Amino acid sequence: MRPEFDDTFAVPAARGAPDPGSAAPAAAAAALSRTATADGRSAPGEAAAGGSVSAGQQLGHFRIERPLGAGGMGEVYLATDLALDRPVAIKVLPGGLARDPARRDRMVREARAQARVSHPNVGHIYFIGEEAGRLYFAMEYVAGQTVADQIAAGALRVEDALAIVRSAALGLREAHRSGITHRDIKPSNLMIDGHGMLKVLDFGLAAGGPGMLGEGPVAQTSLAGTPLYMAPEQARGEPVDFRADIYALGATLYHLVSGHPPFEADTLDALLSKHASAVRPVLPRKTGMPRTMIAAIDALIARMMAPAPGERFASYDELIRALELASLDHTRPAGFWVRIMATAVDLLLALFVALPMLALAEVVFSRKFDDVFEFVLLLYALGAAALTARNGRTPGQSLFELDIIDLATGRRPSLRRAALRVALPIAPLVVGSLASFVIHLCARHTPDWFQALAVLSCAALPVLLAWASLRSHSKQAVWDRLSGTRVSYHARRTAAI
Repeated sequence: MRPEFDDTFAVPAARGAPDPGSAAPAAAAAALSRTATADGRSAPGEAAAGGSVSAGQQLGHFRIERPLGAGGMGEVYLATDLALDRPVAIKVLPGGLARDPARRDRMVREARAQARVSHPNVGHIYFIGEEAGRLYFAMEYVAGQTVADQIAAGALRVEDALAIVRSAALGLREAHRSGITHRDIKPSNLMIDGHGMLKVLDFGLAAGGPGMLGEGPVAQTSLAGTPLYMAPEQARGEPVDFRADIYALGATLYHLVSGHPPFEADTLDALLSKHASAVRPVLPRKTGMPRTMIAAIDALIARMMAPAPGERFASYDELIRALELASLDHTRPAGFWVRIMATAVDLLLALFVALPMLALAEVVFSRKFDDVFEFVLLLYALGAAALTARNGRTPGQSLFELDIIDLATGRRPSLRRAALRVALPIAPLVVGSLASFVIHLCARHTPDWFQALAVLSCAALPVLLAWASLRSHSKQAVWDRLSGTRVSYHARRTAAI
């Protein structure tokens, strides 16, 4: 059947996408940002024509105040709960549509699914009933604006975008624990209230039921979701689970940061094909953001939007942890003094290990070793690189509760990255030591203080570089940027609320 370019349209999975050539390109493009459902059988405006309720009318113990919005699947009104004297939002299925068993079933399913999820980041359902042939349910009234409204003027700050997606993930994690897959995550279904609290709304396509507990995939017989944010397996009508919602969250995060969806096309076929196989455009660099930070966000989105579900995050806990690590507001980067003190502790430990080793070597080889500084530096470099790759921190960093994070993965860095970030700051010290040796060879009568000055000058270089760069908001030194890592205070895992 042909798509209805209103709030909903239908595309049976077995037949694939409709021929878009007969629809106006503008209308088709607008439809791609709306929800596709299996039962969108009404013509545009049918919902509104089915008998609207008016201000002052009463449905049960709710008095209608004014309309808030309307679409193909119902009308939403601001109402007053007369029993508790509080504002609520009422979603009404008009009389004409209320006689359609499929529409009734979908609306009841939406109310029940949303009612089973009790979480601050999910809109609450209060009541469901029927009055004069109109099926309706009352839900929490969120006085604010949708995320879609916020990004209408352009991209958001990276930190704001991460906070929005993290809040949505917290709400969806609770839905997943109740066995529910939302299947229609997008900016217009995320609303921020007047207190800055994000609410996940519109569970009209939610699937799942008692006993599933989020462990099994949800079977589909048709395309259901919003094409601009839809996971490839969802577009193909295959069984889906929470990882389809993670994909949609990744597409939403891309939209929030870049100002436009990850894929755009003039036809449904072309759009779904891009989601399935096209290379996603990289995030544009934002003014004031280090290149490594944008690369880290891009890598996070790449994993969320992996074409194969198995390549995405394996749980909401893992996703939330990655979002927290990517956020400078949530994971506080370490500053200059704490990093200097942690490095000093590591160097002292290297010295304590080096002294007995040198003493033993003098006994074994019957000669005195004068290169104590170089040996301590070597031990420090080898130990710091190995421990960073293994534990994500050195002993000194553990003492001050610091972690070294690979920005590309959100985990501890690889041995290569760990070795690079250790070698870069001590490279000037090695250069200074070599310069001192060359000066000694070329001019044997050079004063000792001159050689020491050469070494100290080179030693001061990384300290000065660290002082200059660690005063920025991102607190990334030169070697952090080049190795794609960040040193942050240890982040506690999100409580299982």
